[in-house]
Amino acid sequence: MSIFKITINAGPPAKFTPNPQVIAANDSVFWFNADQTLAHWPAPSKANPTGFMSYQIPPNSQSSLAGFGNPGTFNYVCVNHDGETGQIIVKTPKAVSFGKKTKKGGFGGKTKKGPFGGKSKKGPFGSTTK
Repeated sequence: MSIFKITINAGPPAKFTPNPQVIAANDSVFWFNADQTLAHWPAPSKANPTGFMSYQIPPNSQSSLAGFGNPGTFNYVCVNHDGETGQIIVKTPKAVSFGKKTKKGGFGGKTKKGPFGGKSKKGPFGSTTK
């Protein structure tokens, strides 16, 4: 999971940067209000102002995190100012790959020897076992 920053640059109208913001499912974003004079309030719509956060972002400060669990395209507006819009595109995360399967052990060699490279006929402190 990653966290991405969306900057609100002063307008009029203010601009959200980057726009669109592309993230993976289960990532989060936060907005930083770089506008020195006006508060801004990113939300899914004016009818749903608390969809991302329950407050407006004062000048020169940041919001709390907003998480996105499912893939999709999420448009948003500024509740305080008409014409300020943005978009977050949430993609399915790529499968993590650890490389090809191998017949070798974890350090590249065959694992018929003991844990430190030699045959282990001695005890744990170097003495011969009976």
